Parts: sequence; C-alpha cells; structure tokens
Amino acid sequence: MASQVWIKSAALQVSSGAVSFICSSTLAYYMIKFKRNGLQTPYRRLIFAISVADMMQSISIVLGPFFNDSTVPQAFWAIGNASTCRLDGLLFALGNTASPMYSCFLTVYYYCKLYKKMPNERFAQQVEKWINLFILLFLMVTNIYALGTNSFNSSSVGQFCLYAVTPAGCRQQPDLYGECESSPDPDAIAILSILTSVFIPIACLMISVVLLSILLWKIVLNEKIFSLRSTSARNEIANDAQNEDQTVQQNSVPNESITAEIESGETTSSSNGFRRGKSRIANRLLNLQNQGIVRILVKNLRLRTRGSNLDESTGTASRAYRQEMTVQLILYCCSFLLSYLLFAIVQVMLLMKTLPSLTLYFTTKTLLPLQGLFNIIIFLRPAVRVTRIKRPGTCWIKAYYLVIKNGGESLQERSLVTAVLPQVPIEYPSVQFGVENYVSPWIQSEQGLEDVSKECMYVESSMELSIGNAAFNHSQGWNYVKGGESKDVNNIEDALAGIHHNGLDAIVEDEDDNEEDKEAGDVTI
Repeated sequence: MASQVWIKSAALQVSSGAVSFICSSTLAYYMIKFKRNGLQTPYRRLIFAISVADMMQSISIVLGPFFNDSTVPQAFWAIGNASTCRLDGLLFALGNTASPMYSCFLTVYYYCKLYKKMPNERFAQQVEKWINLFILLFLMVTNIYALGTNSFNSSSVGQFCLYAVTPAGCRQQPDLYGECESSPDPDAIAILSILTSVFIPIACLMISVVLLSILLWKIVLNEKIFSLRSTSARNEIANDAQNEDQTVQQNSVPNESITAEIESGETTSSSNGFRRGKSRIANRLLNLQNQGIVRILVKNLRLRTRGSNLDESTGTASRAYRQEMTVQLILYCCSFLLSYLLFAIVQVMLLMKTLPSLTLYFTTKTLLPLQGLFNIIIFLRPAVRVTRIKRPGTCWIKAYYLVIKNGGESLQERSLVTAVLPQVPIEYPSVQFGVENYVSPWIQSEQGLEDVSKECMYVESSMELSIGNAAFNHSQGWNYVKGGESKDVNNIEDALAGIHHNGLDAIVEDEDDNEEDKEAGDVTI
C-alpha cells in the first residue's frame, strides 16, 4: 500500500476511533451517573456493556498505528514492540467480539419486552445472567488461547493488531513479505479470525434481523402501533371530555354560559376600563369555584394536557410506548449493521487472499469505529425529542447539545398539570385578595381553554384565600403556558418519547393501575 494512502487511512482510522471513544465514554458515564435507577435496569446495563466494549475497540483502533511492532515494514507510525502489539490486539479482540454480541443481546432484550412482555426482574434472572455468562466465558477462552499461542500480531496493512499470522501480509502477498511462519499456527489463526471477525458479527446480525422481523410482524402489522388508531382514540376522548364539560355546566349553571360571561367581562374591559372588566372576571371565577365548576375544569384540563388521557386509555399509552421502543430497536440494528457488515466482508476477502478495493477499505475504516457515535445519538434521541417539544423551534443539533450538557437527561420542566395544581411554597402562607395577582389560566373560547395567567387583576376586598386555592396563587407558583401553543403536549407519542430513555421501561398493560390515576385526578378545590 502506498505511503500516502496508508497515512490517509491511518489518519481516518485514528480520528474516527477517537470520536467513537469519546462518545462511548460519555454514554457509559451517563449510565453510571443517571439520576434515576443508574444501572438498575437491563436496558441501561446493556447500553453500558456495549459502550465499554466499543471503548476497548475504539482505543485499540486509535493506538493501533503506534502500538504496532516497529519492525513491521508496513507500519509507518509504529513505535511499539511485540508486547504493545499484543496489548492492542487483546483490546481489539475483546471489543470487536463483545460489541456485536451485546448488540444482538440488546435485540433479545427488546424481543422479550415487546413480544414476550417479560418484566425486568424475570428477564434479569432467566435471560440476562446466562447470556452474560456465555459472553464472558467465550471471551476468556478465545483470548487466553490467543495469548498463549502468540496469535496477536500486526494486521496485513500494519494499522492495528489482531489475530494474524507472521510476517504481516504473508497470506495476501507472499512474494513481497515471504511465506507465513508455522508459529503461530496459520490454520488456528484462520479459525480464530473467522470465528470472531466473521461468524460472530454475521450470526449476531442474522439473529437481530430475525427477531426484528418477528417484532415488526407482530407489533407493527398485527397491533398497528404506527397507524392513526391512537389519534382517533385521542379525538374520541377529547370529545367525551368536552361533552362532560357541557353537561356539568348546564346542570350547575342552567341560566348562563361560562363563555358568554367571560366574553361579557372582556367587552366590559374594553369599554369601561381594564380594572372593572377584570373585577367581573375575578368575581365570576370565584362564583364558579363555589359552584364546583373549577374542579371540573381542573380535571378536564388535566385530561387535555396529558394528551391522550392515560387514565382512560392505557391501550393507547401501551401502543405509543411500544412504538417508541420499536423505533429505538430499528435504529440500534441499523447502527450494528453499518458498523460490522462491511468489516466482516473485508475480513472474508483477506482470508481468501484478496485485497479489498480502496473505496471499500476506506468506508470500512470510517464506519467500524463509529458505533459509539451512532449509539449515543440513538440513546439520547428520546430525550432530545422531549427537549424539542419543551423548547419549540430548537433544532436537533442544539437539542442534542442541551441534552448532553444536562447530563444526558431531557430539560426538566413542570408539566401543565403540575402548573395548574396548587403549589405550596413555605415562604408564602397566604395571598391577599385585593392586591395584584395572577388569575387562574382558564378562559373558555372557540379554540378551547385559553391561558390568561399573564393577565393581572385588581380587586378591592379584604378577603384572603389560602395558597392552596387554585384560583389565586402566588406568581412563583405558576408556569405560564398558552393554550394555543401546547398542541404538541397533547400527543401521547411525544409524551412517552422519554420513557424508555429515562428507565421507566414497564409497558402499560393493566387497566387496574388506571384507577389510582383516576382517583388522583379528581382534585377538589
């Protein structure tokens, strides 16, 4: 290989490996330092294992051009010896074998969760510990044998060390580098190379594709989780909630409409002045509270802000959650495919004494070390999606930056439900009814519930209401959300986008759990 081509290839290999190492290290750090659960869930443990394996592979790829034996003529940057090459080869073998095996294991995890609906505890006892034991034993046996037989040597191009015969390049170009030596055994080296660099990645890819096909057939086609069914369910629930509002209002206030009264207040405000109009609105809100209407508005606002009404549609929540997990699985499989398929093809060509083309060679050098980058992008995707919902107009790149800066978590922001429910700051025991204050954000209009929380009202009275009263609250107790801009919050897929990322990976299945949420939702003012 010409020196210029070698240098470009080595530079590409080192830069790609460095990027992957940084990404995998960051992801492994997030797994350990997560605020919720840490490594207590199988999903987190699997991502951590994949990250550690990729770290070993990436660092070996970065150090490969330098840790090669300096006596190898192809290794232009080599400053090492046989021992450093052996160390580099061990790191590469551990990472290059463990990474596809754990990637396949991740597919098995998704299969057990989505298809078998297996709880985490059962998965850990019946599946996880046995697969971990198998992977550990396989790595120990193959690499102890390789160390004992001095099978870690320079690759044919001198850019990293792996299972290889000596001298480097003898199998592909014996006329240039000489015949292969009998020690280490060329046949044993060929078996190790085929087993770890060809058979393991291809077998793991095939298993992943088969399990993914089963899941897509079962979940996407049979359960139709990507259909418009969830949207129809949400519309039906919203219509039911609206009918409930109208029924309660007619029974409680038969001779007048809430909307008409509010509009009357706004008209008065424009004609007779701001203060008088807002006084009418404040008095009307107080009357509504006394008649029990505020309780209904709180309940139905809670239904709308939760998007699909998780209390009464656990099937929709489960379907959205399974959709999110399926998308993650597809992305992980694509990452695995991009990283290892071409590498396996190149290894087969080298074993068949054929040199790959420069295009294939450079593409492999670029993609193989980048699995760490692919994995962190995929893992943070749900948190980035939630962040973009909370920060409308934020581009994907900036959202990724914000999530990484926030420790891998989506930006924390109280939901509209939390904002509406009363907050109890200790330093504000009560609010005087008669000073400037923010009113409850409930005004009925043609577009639905409109936010007026930023409007101030002035009412002359000596009455005081406790801070627990939802109609009047201290300004620091509110989040200001415009009803017309909270459309995305009503999307259950968006609301559940961060569930799997945050470790809450229990699919909603039992409708009995829904009763507790219903009781919690009946807030009485």
